[in-house]
Amino acid sequence: MALSYSEPMFTSIETKSDITHLVVMAREIWSEYFSSIFDSEILLKLIEGAQSRSVISSQIKDGYQYFFIIRDGEKIGYFAYKLDHTKDELFLSKIYIYSNHRGEGVGRKVLSHLERIGHNSGISKIVLTVYHGNKGSIRAYEHWGFSSLGLIKRDFGNGLEFEDIKMEKLI
Repeated sequence: MALSYSEPMFTSIETKSDITHLVVMAREIWSEYFSSIFDSEILLKLIEGAQSRSVISSQIKDGYQYFFIIRDGEKIGYFAYKLDHTKDELFLSKIYIYSNHRGEGVGRKVLSHLERIGHNSGISKIVLTVYHGNKGSIRAYEHWGFSSLGLIKRDFGNGLEFEDIKMEKLI
């Protein structure tokens, strides 16, 4: 018998309290997920450079939309995106889900939601960047219809620069 899951809901992250909760959530998810990819020193620098209160607040001011993923009243992850009409794209900045909720179709639901947003906004593609060594996420994005556009260098601050794969999906 297949497990049945309720539909996830998406709640906008806007208040200081929301951002505080998001920072805690991001540290938990990133520490668990990326500990097999990066050593602890680099991981802490990466989290601070990408998921600190100041970075998130700055991104929100710059037009990024952050959302908690909620199912059955529980925050199980988060995602962020930014619409860029000049480039005709929706940039998927991040999507992170607690490990005990991966593989339940949540990422696919988020992507479907973003495709609707892009379509309703007159956008023709979703783009993202993913660390080239993050093989599990790359496979998931390929499974969801994304294609690689090649490697790019990204500066995460704190002296960290990584090679990411830029990916795209037409919608």
